[in-house]
Amino acid sequence: MKIFSSLIVGLCVFVGSFLWFSSQPVVESYINQYEWDNTYYVERGDTLWDLAENISSAEEDYRIVIAAIKKVNKIDSYLKVNQKIILPKN
Repeated sequence: MKIFSSLIVGLCVFVGSFLWFSSQPVVESYINQYEWDNTYYVERGDTLWDLAENISSAEEDYRIVIAAIKKVNKIDSYLKVNQKIILPKN
């Protein structure tokens, strides 16, 4: 049973790493596609998902937009009230 559990954990780590690294070119492409000069100050209740939803077209994957916002602004965890972030111009 321990071996099976170890195999499952290893497989999950491998698949997660693959998905993470394969999505990076898409995020870089999104970042390079726009001018990032729209300054925004985070308000109480703001979420990355809400911000992505507000600045994205219906065809765009919000997860990619969120990853791009996090990368451009060097956000590791959550947003803070009054935090200054840069968003892409629409």
